[in-house]
Amino acid sequence: MPDNVPPPDALDRTLAEMRRQLGASKVGRSYERRINRRSFLMRTATAATLAGGGVYVVRDNDIELPGMEADVHTATAQIQQIELAESSRITLAPRTAVDISHEQGVSLVRLRHGTVLFEPDESRPSAAVRVETRMGMVETISAPFQMSASSHSLAVSAANIPVALHTQKDQLVPVPAGCSVEMSSSGMLRTTSQWDDVRAWTRGDLIVKSGTLRDIVVGLRPYWDGRIVMSPRAADIPAAGVFSLLQVDRTLGQLSADFPIEISYMPFRTVLITAIS
Repeated sequence: MPDNVPPPDALDRTLAEMRRQLGASKVGRSYERRINRRSFLMRTATAATLAGGGVYVVRDNDIELPGMEADVHTATAQIQQIELAESSRITLAPRTAVDISHEQGVSLVRLRHGTVLFEPDESRPSAAVRVETRMGMVETISAPFQMSASSHSLAVSAANIPVALHTQKDQLVPVPAGCSVEMSSSGMLRTTSQWDDVRAWTRGDLIVKSGTLRDIVVGLRPYWDGRIVMSPRAADIPAAGVFSLLQVDRTLGQLSADFPIEISYMPFRTVLITAIS
């Protein structure tokens, strides 16, 4: 090899292998120069692995554009508590973004994406808190509740006191004590839920009862510094149990041992989960 030509690094070797696997799917050099190399390889590696395997379930996290950063943003596997006015506080789950302000005695939390948990101080009066999302809002003084929002869904869980969800279409949706309500493009679903299970993530556990592998993977994603991709068949496998959020590698191993799935580890911490035929 000539002295003025550097040897191929690991990324170049990976790119060459992806081209070989994709066959006719080629990428022009001019396009390669315009895109981020790492991002390109992540997409190419996934496409090569899934070629001929059907459509896979991928839900990316909400992305904040430059100049539009939230007031508070938690990182992967990071939990943060924020003290609001007069003894009220919220707890932010990993990969959660919020804007916080105070208007006429109300602590206003705009939840861009992620999960927030409101637990008032029972020993002292708390100020009112209002949590707003693009799909609806909840306002209360003394009722603990949890709210999760993404670009396509909104979920609210109540503890021992009912709360009311006000949708953007001026619809009032009651959330009874010990229940959860989830809204999405496919409709609205109300289920019973134990409050200790709902807030189990604050102590590092994920509790799923009568769910699917999709529910487990959705819970694991904010704690995994990478991507988790799974096939529709794997996503629909019934599942239940208690899973560790603090050791995701170990939890993935537990899933592969307990369920008929195969887990493949790709470059850049991309995990592929497929159902075993």
